[in-house]
Amino acid sequence: MTGSVIHIEQAGFLTTLQDAGREGFLQLGVSKGGAMDQQSAALANILIGNHETEAVMEITQSPHRFRFLKDTVVAFTGGGLQPQLHDKPIHLYQPVFITANAVVELKQQLPGFRLYMAVAGGYKSDSFLNSHSTYLLVKAGGHHGRPIKKEDLLLIRNPLNELQKNLFAVLQSGATMKLNYPIPSFATNIIRVIKGIEWDAMDDLSQTAFSASTFLVSPQSNRMGYRLTGTALKTEQPCDIISSAVTQGTVQLTPSGEMIILMADGQTVGGYPRIAQVCAVDLPVLAQKKPADEIHFQLISLEQAEELYLNAAKQLNNIKQTIQQLYAG
Repeated sequence: MTGSVIHIEQAGFLTTLQDAGREGFLQLGVSKGGAMDQQSAALANILIGNHETEAVMEITQSPHRFRFLKDTVVAFTGGGLQPQLHDKPIHLYQPVFITANAVVELKQQLPGFRLYMAVAGGYKSDSFLNSHSTYLLVKAGGHHGRPIKKEDLLLIRNPLNELQKNLFAVLQSGATMKLNYPIPSFATNIIRVIKGIEWDAMDDLSQTAFSASTFLVSPQSNRMGYRLTGTALKTEQPCDIISSAVTQGTVQLTPSGEMIILMADGQTVGGYPRIAQVCAVDLPVLAQKKPADEIHFQLISLEQAEELYLNAAKQLNNIKQTIQQLYAG
């Protein structure tokens, strides 16, 4: 499959190409970037036989319409929007065959905020610092370093591998491939965290309020960070720290008492107290939150966080092995 495969007839307010992010440049002040919901992005690729780090389309909840110019195998994961073909819902979390000239619309809202669409062969996109993720700050990577917009044409990057050719033939015949995978729920507002390096800088009342209160995602939130509103937290005394390392999921406490959670495009160092760190296993859940959504923090131990992460990684690897066996023909 060569040439243009998708014509963008309508694009939402922030849709970009994102992969697993760029590694090894944090010391230079370059954010890792990549998909906000790495779990959904990886799964979309795995479902159609791509490498799990291949670039996918990250679609923020808003109306979209795509015309497929060639027969294509795709997979949708994540949340926020229900894909439709001929006014019928397209199943999420399974490979789907889209015929040439078909129009896929995204307008019905679902729980969550970000939908991911992978295409067999991956999207042809620009590379920047060993990643095909769109880096909006410097206008590099992805699709010309910018969001997808109306009239864009997207191309396939790689020829189909043997597994994908088998899958293509099966789906083209009218068969479906349904996998027994537990579809994640984005309705939960519980975000598990471990104590941060400056946790003890907070006074006792604030430490209690951190877990007992419900916070809201502020409209002043984006791929760089989520600002939370709600109960104001305080430190025992003014706490300006030397700018120190931060990462995705770091919860910072500002002098105003509001918290900021750093996200995929967040900075690499910061001078606010790092009171908590979102567990890696819950970063995908957090990434699916939109402005006005509630968040309730649950403190767990580092050992519990590690166990949860390893279990999630094992589950994803099991799905990958199952799919490789199914698609082998």
